[in-house]
Amino acid sequence: MEHAIELLRCVAEAGAPLGTNDLARRIGLHKSSTSRLAATLEKARLLRRDPATGRFLLGLGLLALAAPLFADFAVADAVEPILAQLAARTGETCSFNVWDGRDSVSIAQVPGSNSVRAFSLPGRRKPGHATATGKILLAHLGEEALSAYCSAPLHRYTDATITDPKALAEDLVRARRQHYAVNVGEYESDVGGIAAAVFDASGRLLGCVTATVPLYRFPPERRAALGEAVIACAGEIAGHLSIHRKAF
Repeated sequence: MEHAIELLRCVAEAGAPLGTNDLARRIGLHKSSTSRLAATLEKARLLRRDPATGRFLLGLGLLALAAPLFADFAVADAVEPILAQLAARTGETCSFNVWDGRDSVSIAQVPGSNSVRAFSLPGRRKPGHATATGKILLAHLGEEALSAYCSAPLHRYTDATITDPKALAEDLVRARRQHYAVNVGEYESDVGGIAAAVFDASGRLLGCVTATVPLYRFPPERRAALGEAVIACAGEIAGHLSIHRKAF
């Protein structure tokens, strides 16, 4: 346990990706032991590999672990006022979410003003193929990430869940084309949602904005308007986070 903590601290403090040799030297552990430990942390999504070099960086799984604390920290502080504006305009619960390797994770959320509303605690994971949040993130992660995701069976949550990889790929193409993803009762039979991706100035995917809606308030004619609203909100958050880069 101590070696795992020290390894994570080394990667966090390095400011650049570290290879196995560097890590072994810094934590005083044999290279083979370091390699096994790093692989275990990677499997848990606490580390990830730089695809170009194979060196290690911190993984988004750490965000999932820390997500319940984000209400008191900078990311939530940066995005919640903008989410609150979207929630006020739409009356629906709005959230900011990130990808942790296989699921999306909510790290900030503002409840809607309607008496009947969707709500889940920060830190809750949602599957990539069955939610608007997961689908819009998966849509922008590339073919390799999609192939890896579909290497495991796509679990059916409701009668509307997409479980065929080809159908999922087609849905993600549609999401990229219209700049938002839609979930119509695919994860919970009485809940829908619309999500738009948030990118930084260099085009790197940061997360997404989602409006979650009880299905009875989610007819086809309302979806396009909500889609435009979450796209606009995602653009506002992207600009805000580019000014406050330390927040992310």
